[in-house]
This record gives sequence, structure tokens and C-alpha cells, in this order.
Amino acid sequence: MSIAEDARTPPKGPSLVALLCVVTALTLIAAGGGWLLGGQLGLHLPGATKVEDTKRVVGEEVPTGSVVPLKPILTNIKIPQDVWIRLETGIVARPGEKVSDELAATIAGDFMAFMRTVNLMQLRGPAGIEYLRTDLQERAAMRSEGKIEKVYIWALVME
Repeated sequence: MSIAEDARTPPKGPSLVALLCVVTALTLIAAGGGWLLGGQLGLHLPGATKVEDTKRVVGEEVPTGSVVPLKPILTNIKIPQDVWIRLETGIVARPGEKVSDELAATIAGDFMAFMRTVNLMQLRGPAGIEYLRTDLQERAAMRSEGKIEKVYIWALVME
């Protein structure tokens, strides 16, 4: 055997054109499948919604009462005591109800007293914030004798 016979040419890999064709075909299949699945699930483009549906949804989510911002609350929590919290909230009165400054100050004081009993583990994650908002809303409704419809948490900073 000669040296020329032993030196074989290495096998060629797939060409760049074949690779581009495969990637393009897979992309088109994925896009078509996504379009088909979106049609099956009833998902539409944001601009394609009906005006009546939008008005109905907005009317359900937005309270119609007056919004009263409360003064920011700065306090430490129960466990661990070296963690400080700044809480900025607002309350929404029921339609036709008036929230006096004294009532707003009383509710803010009640919120501060409640925040001093909170454990840091209770505030973890979105569920913890939602539970906090629900607890504050219940306290505000009790303190105002049903005048408060909703409580918004605008900012919650922990240090």
C-alpha cells in the first residue's frame, strides 16, 4: 500500500445551505403550530378585542369611589425586629361615602399597628403581598364600618 491510498479524505459534513433549510422548515412548523394552538385556545391579538368586552372588564375592576392616599407608614416588623418597612397605601371609599381625615388617620394607625405584628416570612412572594392587602382591607372595612371598598398597596420597601 502506498501512502496516497492511506490518506483518505475526511467525510464532508452537512452543507450550510442544508442547515439553513432545516432551520427555516422547523421555524415555519413552530410558527404554524403556535398560530393553530392560539386559534384553538381563543387567543387573539390585543388590538382585535371588542370595545364592549373592554368596557365590561374595566368597569368590573375599577372601583367607582374616591381614592384617599394615606401617609406612608415606616415601622419595624415583629420578626426579625431589625427589618424596617415603608408601606405606601391608599383606600377607596364606596360610592357616595366620604372619608374624613380623622378616619384616614385612624386607618393608617391601624395599619401601622398591624405591620408591627407581621413576620417577614408572611410577606414572601406575590401571595404574601396579596394576603397583606387582604388583611389590610379587612381591617380598613372594620375600622370604617363598611365605608372602605378597597385598599391599594402602592409601595412596599423592606430594609
